[in-house]
Amino acid sequence: MVRTGQVGQLYESGQDKLEEKIMYRLDSDGHGLVIVKAGIINQEVENIQYGAAELSIYIDGPIIFLLFKFGTDSWNDAPFSWHTVPRGIRVYPEEVADTATLKVTLVDAGDGIVRGVREVAMTPEFAGKLNEVITIQANGSFNGLSYAKHLNIVYNQYTAEDMADMASVHMIS
Repeated sequence: MVRTGQVGQLYESGQDKLEEKIMYRLDSDGHGLVIVKAGIINQEVENIQYGAAELSIYIDGPIIFLLFKFGTDSWNDAPFSWHTVPRGIRVYPEEVADTATLKVTLVDAGDGIVRGVREVAMTPEFAGKLNEVITIQANGSFNGLSYAKHLNIVYNQYTAEDMADMASVHMIS
C-alpha cells in the first residue's frame, strides 16, 4: 500500500532510514508516486508541492513508465507492472474510487521524514489512458525474469527525458 504521510512525520512507522527509490503504484488507495531521496533541498520540496506537474506515459514491452517532472526538476521515471504489486493490495483500475488523482509523496531517505505531499489532478485523457494500459497489462501474462531483463535494456538505451519525448500521452497541471 502506498502510504501518504503527513509532512514532518515519518513515512513508515519506526523507519528512520530508507533506501532511495521511486515507486509508482496503483492500489486500493488509488494512484500513488513515492519519491524517496537523500539530500532533498528546499527547491525540490517547492517543485513537488507548487511547481507545474508534467506527466507522461511511455510503454516499452511489458513495462509502463510513468514519467514526471515537477517545476524546474528534470524528468524522472517510475517503471510499473501490475503483476509486481503484492497480491493482497493489487487492484484493477475499475476497483478504485478515485482513478483521476495522483498522490505524490516526497520522503527524505536520510531520516524517513515526509518533506512534501501533493495531489495532482490528472486530465481525463491522461487518467483514462493510464487506467486503460494498466488494465491491458493486468490481463496479460507476466514473466518476472523477462520483465527485469527488459527494464535493464530500456535503461541502457534511454534516459527519462528520452522516454518523455517518445511518450504516447502527456499532461501539464
